[in-house]
Amino acid sequence: MVHHPSSLRPVWLLVGSATLAALIAATAIAQTPPKGPAGLVVTGPGPVILDPLAECRNAIGDKPRTALARCLSDAQHTADKQMRQVYTDVEKDLRGIDSAATPNAVQTLKEAQKAFLKFRDAECKRQGAAVMGGSGAGDIEAACVVRLTRWRTASLPES
Repeated sequence: MVHHPSSLRPVWLLVGSATLAALIAATAIAQTPPKGPAGLVVTGPGPVILDPLAECRNAIGDKPRTALARCLSDAQHTADKQMRQVYTDVEKDLRGIDSAATPNAVQTLKEAQKAFLKFRDAECKRQGAAVMGGSGAGDIEAACVVRLTRWRTASLPES
C-alpha cells in the first residue's frame, strides 16, 4: 500500500488551482466579449474584442510613432487603475460577508489575481516576441496588456 503524505495535498491543490485558473481565463478571453470603454471593435471569426492598438492609431492620426506609445501607455495606466479599483471593491464586498468561508474566498481572490497578472504578463510578452523583434513589438505587447486588463476588470465582479 502506497502512503501519500497529506502535507503534499495543499501544494498540489494550489498548483492545480493556478493552472486551472489560467486555463479558464484563457478560454474565457477567447469566448467572452469584454465589457469596457467604447472603442474600435474588431469583428471576424471568433469573439468581438476591443483593440487598443487600433483605438490609439485612430486617436493619434498622423502624429509620430512616439504618440502611439504614449497613447498605449495612457491606456495601460487607465486600465490598470480601473482593475485595481474593481479588485478593491470586490475584495471589500467579500470581506463584508459574515461567513466562515470569507477568509478562504478572499485568499482565493488574491491567488486568482496573482495568477492572472502572471498569465497576462507572460502572454503579452509572447505576443510581442512573436513579431521577432519588429518595431511594433512593444506596441503589440502594450495593447495586449490593455486588452487583457480590460477583460479582467469586466470579469472580476461576475462572481
